[in-house]
Amino acid sequence: MRISYPVTGNKVEIVFFGKEMGEVKVEWLSIDFLNSDWRDWRGSGRRENRLEKAEWLEQFLQQWGLSAPLPIDRKISTELLNLRECMRRITESFVRSETVVPEDLAALNQALSLALAHPRLVVDGEGSYHMEQVSPISGWDQVISQIARSFAELLVHEEARRIKICDNHDCQWVFFDESRNRVRRWCDDKMCGNLMKVRRFRERQKEKG
Repeated sequence: MRISYPVTGNKVEIVFFGKEMGEVKVEWLSIDFLNSDWRDWRGSGRRENRLEKAEWLEQFLQQWGLSAPLPIDRKISTELLNLRECMRRITESFVRSETVVPEDLAALNQALSLALAHPRLVVDGEGSYHMEQVSPISGWDQVISQIARSFAELLVHEEARRIKICDNHDCQWVFFDESRNRVRRWCDDKMCGNLMKVRRFRERQKEKG
């Protein structure tokens, strides 16, 4: 199932996509990209930069209907990593209601400026006219601009306060809180939620002992 939120000149798509196979989550393109910095939520300390994995990148591009050459070179790898780190800092500032660092805002706007899209009039097979956005760029420049646009549209979304970071410090998964009252603390109640409850129970038992 796919849910789309229409925005001016584009669509921000939300799809069912989880951090582990078999798990169902609702994600934005930009959140999916942010979570390529994977941490073992169980607390082993293991961390994985999935931008270094060609298989993950191929899946990511396919998932979001994007096209870019693989494998990536060092220049693109650095650009993607810098964008993700910038977006992460902005996300953390947003969640904590802090002012974003001007340099991070400038870096995001620089990525947005890559798009340079313009409208084009097209006619379908039934003779109906439609407007579509056309961009002169392609490949990873286009992917970067789409990620940046998704993130910017997420931040200005009327439900932007639903953007959260999992309270499990071993996880720190970015998620969009769909609960009615925006009360979710963990990315997944059955995984991180249960784990944190068990940890608190064990801590109380130690204090009693």
